[in-house]
Amino acid sequence: MSDTAFNDDLLEKELFGGDSDELDMDEMMGIGLDDDNSMAGAAISAVVSPSTDVKAKVEAKLEEPKLQAQVPKLEIELDDPAGTLTVLDHAPRPRNMATNSCRTYDILPTMAFLNQYQIHAATSVSNMRWVFTGGEDGYIKKWDFYATVNNKQPLTLGQRHSHVDSVAKGGVMASYWEHNDVNESGVDVLSPVYSMDVQSEAMWLVSGMKSGSIALWTVRHDEGRRITLLSKHKKPVSVLRISPDEYGVVSGAWDRAVLYWDLNTGKLARAFAGHMSQISSIEFQPWSTQVQAQDVDTEPVDKRASPVLLTTSIDGQCLLWDMRAPKALPQSFHLPKKTPPWATSACWSCDGRRIYVGRRNNTVDEYELGMGSQPSRTLKLPMNSGPVTALAMMGNNRSLVCASTDNVRMWDLASVERRSSVPFQIIPGHHGGTISTILVDETSRYMLTTSGNRGWDGSSNNVFLGYEVTPIG
Repeated sequence: MSDTAFNDDLLEKELFGGDSDELDMDEMMGIGLDDDNSMAGAAISAVVSPSTDVKAKVEAKLEEPKLQAQVPKLEIELDDPAGTLTVLDHAPRPRNMATNSCRTYDILPTMAFLNQYQIHAATSVSNMRWVFTGGEDGYIKKWDFYATVNNKQPLTLGQRHSHVDSVAKGGVMASYWEHNDVNESGVDVLSPVYSMDVQSEAMWLVSGMKSGSIALWTVRHDEGRRITLLSKHKKPVSVLRISPDEYGVVSGAWDRAVLYWDLNTGKLARAFAGHMSQISSIEFQPWSTQVQAQDVDTEPVDKRASPVLLTTSIDGQCLLWDMRAPKALPQSFHLPKKTPPWATSACWSCDGRRIYVGRRNNTVDEYELGMGSQPSRTLKLPMNSGPVTALAMMGNNRSLVCASTDNVRMWDLASVERRSSVPFQIIPGHHGGTISTILVDETSRYMLTTSGNRGWDGSSNNVFLGYEVTPIG
């Protein structure tokens, strides 16, 4: 094969896809590089002398409309009749969210939950009485958090050796069960747990499987019994969020689809089409706010409902959906210039007025609702901190917990602009490895962090830590 033909094959594979069935970086990121660093431009610069046919294909590719302006079609068959958007018909469950006016927090790791495998997903009931984790080993594990906090199972000296000195309490596992999926032959097979969410009182739990199915499990009675499988996604389900009214669940998967399920009927209520790559996070706007989103229906928001949904995908897209408008296009928040396409985590502020999105280039973008689609400011981590993989807002609405590869940090958003002081503090415990989840209880007294790459890029040290939080100021 000549050098020219070889270069042409490489260029065509880079631009228009290859024959490999493995998940490579191009498939994971979609085609979503920005205009300044487009995939076509990178491929052209890497090939010295492409042939005329390949040049024509490249020029045609560059002349296509911008990808963000396109609305991709989902290969999802809607149910007939469709389910109901339950969040618009029911009041959300009452929450005991404790917001306070403290200046900051002292966060100290005191608990280690021993685990040998990556944890892709973690969730807890409203008061954090029970914590559930799932990962690469294919088991759902139930942890007794109250017994752990009360030091019912202290760590041995050997177990404490790999953690900081303050970690002395061992995680108490209450039970576990197999995360079984059904293959094409109707036989139960273990599946990694890619996503998970639990009802506020631990009555039932939903989990996402590698095949694209969503399993509904009993928890309080006849624990670990699979009630049903919801099967519409074609690839692993990466995100699950139970609706605030707890009658529905929203799922996102590697097939780019965001689906709203009516759990009363088990039917699909709506499919949200707009993402170009794998879904990485889904968050409902805090329901106690009446804040409006720009370019979203301007009718007053019912204080009892949460009609605004935030979704992000691995290619950096961040979309805002008003679920009251069945066919409206979502509001899109743009990537800053020279920011590589990447977003594995996003969260709301406690008042629902701001959105925070973690990026690959050691930054967190802050967007304000009603202030346009560009970020209002960018929080810059130290160089070589690694991608920001998990975010969580504390109850004072000014402390943002941010996890990157090197450490977990807590930003003081009120002092970011002051150059005389460091705007963040490092939370001890994690060092190295990809953080998959940050959980903060409703009173902001306890926090949990888990390590895992969620099936994407990144290494894991399999550390699962619990923290005790003390308000300061």
